[in-house]
Amino acid sequence: MITCVLAVFLGNAQTKEWRPVYTSKWDHLLSSPDNKNSILGVLCTEASITVLDSTRTHYKIRVSNGDVGYIAKQPLDTRMFSKRSAGEPAQYFYRGPEGQQGPHLYVQVAELRVRNQPSTEGKIVRKARLNEHTSLDYYPLYNDGWVYIGDHFHEQPEYIQAKYLGMELTYAELLKAYLKVKDKDITEELNAASRLREIGWSSNKADLLQALRYYKESWERSGQTNPKVDIEFELLLASKLQNLDYEAYEMEMRKLSMYYLIQGRRLWDGKIAEREAADLNLKKVKDIPDSPECGWEPLFFYRSADLILAFEENYPAKNKMVGSVYSMNFAEQHAVVLGKEIIDGSYSERAFVTKFGHLLTVDWAASPHYYRIANGDAGFFAITFKNGVPVAFESVYYC
Repeated sequence: MITCVLAVFLGNAQTKEWRPVYTSKWDHLLSSPDNKNSILGVLCTEASITVLDSTRTHYKIRVSNGDVGYIAKQPLDTRMFSKRSAGEPAQYFYRGPEGQQGPHLYVQVAELRVRNQPSTEGKIVRKARLNEHTSLDYYPLYNDGWVYIGDHFHEQPEYIQAKYLGMELTYAELLKAYLKVKDKDITEELNAASRLREIGWSSNKADLLQALRYYKESWERSGQTNPKVDIEFELLLASKLQNLDYEAYEMEMRKLSMYYLIQGRRLWDGKIAEREAADLNLKKVKDIPDSPECGWEPLFFYRSADLILAFEENYPAKNKMVGSVYSMNFAEQHAVVLGKEIIDGSYSERAFVTKFGHLLTVDWAASPHYYRIANGDAGFFAITFKNGVPVAFESVYYC
């Protein structure tokens, strides 16, 4: 549920004077209090609103996407109780199969641009994923209306057009839609192929390969190219992911003997000493913001602008402190070494996938690309690639 507090949303402006209140029942937003048919949109139960004025029968309000209109007077509250009023339209405010979730819908197009204003003139802040879960409290019923999907406080505003939202899609549905237009209408076929490709990356391995192959066929048939998609590289990655063998995983990782090169010094997880951190001119600090509070709990850290080493007590050898690379930017003289491969700031993403793709999992829909390598049962190592080269490394431990 969108619960904007501490700011008034005036057009695209925000002020600290905004104090939201919440509706007690779902209702239509009217452009005129005297005309029940002048419907602008629909509000869910406990929608966050700003009361601008009132008449004897109506409140004049501003809603989350900036629309201004009228609702019939009803009890309002300064808090939310996760209630739903009778008759709330599920086609706009789906609450999950059990009916207990907050109101939401799903993104139904590929590479949907999310903007910081409810206008095509707004700055693009990111791209929403196909099937992305979007919470909303107001749905416009006029053509090309926008919905607010940003943070609860409107500090990082995000808007998308309502016409691109609907129920969650399945791979089977999108495959059927693609085959229906294949070889008939090339524009519709390319749109369908794009949606199929995107959902393929969140489906099983067989579906992924099929989706990418259909995507390639469609674009080749069209005689066009999509400069935003390197389909040959995606096919390479997808084929490597097919070969993930968990039984051989641990053995192969041991053979690779992963370590770090920091200013020419070799550092090994579990064997990094305090004196090595000091020799690298890293500053000792007690804690790092947002470090985990469960699982692996380092006692202290050494850090620089591009590197954080985390230390904990090595219990088999009492009073001996050993460290691990907690996070690292691929700055000059920083590298991760896997076998014979030195992965530094100029290392190719294609080379990384070619060599180690069978060991990886990846959230391909995210940008930049975030590759994970399992670290036994403890967690995983993650390498982020941006524009084809690595930019960051981190150790993630499970809670």
